[in-house]
Amino acid sequence: MTAIQKTPVLTPQVQVPAAPAPAVVSPAVKAEAPPALAQDSVNVSNTSRTPLQRHVDFFDRNHDRTITLSETYSGLRALGVGRVTSALGAAFINGGLGFRTGETALSLKVNTDKIAAAKHDSDSDVYDQKGEFNAAKFDELFAKYDLNQDGALSREEFQNFRARNKESTAGGIASKGEFDLLVKIAAEPQKVNGKETHVISKERMQSFYDGRLFYDLAGEKAPF
Repeated sequence: MTAIQKTPVLTPQVQVPAAPAPAVVSPAVKAEAPPALAQDSVNVSNTSRTPLQRHVDFFDRNHDRTITLSETYSGLRALGVGRVTSALGAAFINGGLGFRTGETALSLKVNTDKIAAAKHDSDSDVYDQKGEFNAAKFDELFAKYDLNQDGALSREEFQNFRARNKESTAGGIASKGEFDLLVKIAAEPQKVNGKETHVISKERMQSFYDGRLFYDLAGEKAPF
């Protein structure tokens, strides 16, 4: 008999997939808050400025606390003053204030940090020696020189103020230049005793001394 050979039965190998690795749970990461935005340096600087400094800061067009001839000219032009008057005014203002506040006697640059040193006689004294606003002197200005008690100062009443308040020739000239310019750019037409004149209200004078008037007249936002 012929032997019958048995064919071996091959059992297929089944690969068992490896068990998935346990998930690693990372601790929650707390999102960091974005850094606070820095405040505007101009606004910050103005919070500690005196009213007199804020008053002249309008002319410091690049906010470096120094007013050059060209900046005074640009500021006057922004207030509606003509080219020739602005050029003459810039020379008068920087020439008068530069040597009192600048680094040298011949300086034509106005240092706004030292502007209180440029105070002169024959003025209203509404700014005190430190450049702070003196409310009593402001009220006195209207009590003495608002002759018709209409709550405003007319061109003629300003002239009366200068005549009665003059202490020296130089101070009188400076006071005349300042108030003539103020009337030119800020006074409003009004009839007083049947005569056409120009007046500045008490509210507008208040904004003149607190530093806001020039920005308002130029249509600019005050940085304080």
